[in-house]
Amino acid sequence: MPTESAISEDFEPYNDERELRRLIRAVQFSKKHYLYFACCNQAPKQNELIADVKKNLKGKPMKVVRFKKPITDLLTELQKEVIGENCEAVFVQGLEYSIASDGKGDENALIHNLNISRDAFKRYLSCPLFLWLPEYALVKITRYAPDFFSVRSGTFYFSNPPERVTEQIFQSVSSNWIEISSLPLAEKLKQIEILENLLAEYQGLHREKQDKQAEMRLLSNLAEFSFSISEFQKAIEYHKQHLAISREISYRQGESNSLGNLGNAYLKLNEHRKAIEYYEQSLAISREIGNRQGESASLGNLGQVYYALGKYGKAIEYHEQSLAISREIGNRGGEGTSLGHLGSAYTDLGEYGKAIEYHKQHLAISREIGYRQGESASLGNLGIAYLKLNEYQKAIEYYEQSLAISREIGNRGDESTSLVNLGIAYGNLGDYRKAIEYNEQSLRTSREIGNRQGEGNSLDNLGNIYYRLGEKDRACNLLKEALVIYEAIESPNANVLRQWVEKHCQN
Repeated sequence: MPTESAISEDFEPYNDERELRRLIRAVQFSKKHYLYFACCNQAPKQNELIADVKKNLKGKPMKVVRFKKPITDLLTELQKEVIGENCEAVFVQGLEYSIASDGKGDENALIHNLNISRDAFKRYLSCPLFLWLPEYALVKITRYAPDFFSVRSGTFYFSNPPERVTEQIFQSVSSNWIEISSLPLAEKLKQIEILENLLAEYQGLHREKQDKQAEMRLLSNLAEFSFSISEFQKAIEYHKQHLAISREISYRQGESNSLGNLGNAYLKLNEHRKAIEYYEQSLAISREIGNRQGESASLGNLGQVYYALGKYGKAIEYHEQSLAISREIGNRGGEGTSLGHLGSAYTDLGEYGKAIEYHKQHLAISREIGYRQGESASLGNLGIAYLKLNEYQKAIEYYEQSLAISREIGNRGDESTSLVNLGIAYGNLGDYRKAIEYNEQSLRTSREIGNRQGEGNSLDNLGNIYYRLGEKDRACNLLKEALVIYEAIESPNANVLRQWVEKHCQN
């Protein structure tokens, strides 16, 4: 089956200097509306080329319109832009977000609207319009919007060797979760932008020039960075793509990793049954292929689900199995994580001394290996244990340290947890103003990231505070809202809260 390729015109493509000169002349001498296409797979390179055009044509007013999300009608979007009458060129980037790299160009709303509105562009724009596109998107337009493509005045092609794309992917990605999760938020956002540009560039390659291993590493990294800033739905999308490729090429370890990571994302969204299904599938594959580290991770993850469901005995069994394997294979990060989870389970069982011992070991290992997220988690968990011992000031000190690290690395889930715990501590100290302030911050954060457990906890705490303040109606409304969430996510808090509401909130 022949591969689609961009239409070649009467010149040899991929001579960047020549193409740039041609493009500059098109801007310089086009005194009315013309339509041009610029084929360039790499967004950073597009930016460099546009900067070169501006540098060579100083004083000429030009407008750059960058789309960072899908659109359905280019003309409508351009009409929203303030484009002055003296503008001498409009450059459009980011249309690839609206044009998938699959074979469904005939169903694409943007492409359809380009075709039917081709003659309307010149009525709105009196200057040349340059559409910057990766090759696959240009192919889609040539094939599925032939009427629109036929009115072009020229197409410019800029080089992008496939081997360079693959090389860049392997140079840019990191598979070290500790490094990824410990980066400051600004650096994470920067890395996500770089990786998204690389993905768009990769998708612009012909299929026979794509490298599945490179694609999987890129998808895995995008998923991990998304997860680290609490964008769990986006992480799920990337992990599902990674899973599909792993199965396509029969890469069992990649399949196991994808399944485990999907379980992690669904656990964060409180979809416990779905998380268990993914973890059990991941565990089975890890045992089948003899991946001890994967086996340890899956056991620990299952322990986390059962902990979330309030089944502490079962959670401890899984965490102890995970801990034993981590120590056997010398996985310090896994060892620390298991110790922390065991500490949380013993806190809920009321064995606070044992819990503190485990959390301090987790803290020491996290600091030893530079795992900032683990450090933040262990500090927060120590705060919980001291809160249970009524040592409120000590708890607050730990919570504040945990909060500072969570904000530094952009972990909004742990940030929300620290805020709600600070609210509880100040409530116990009788400082209700501070307690309300922290719980309201936690509530906003939990809602923004879709953390239903955190949302329920914040509402529960706010209800208790207002009840203590004598505002019974307000308290009951908040507590009933919390109960709905607890029941929906099968939280172990649901039974206790239901009994309290039935006793105190009946009219």
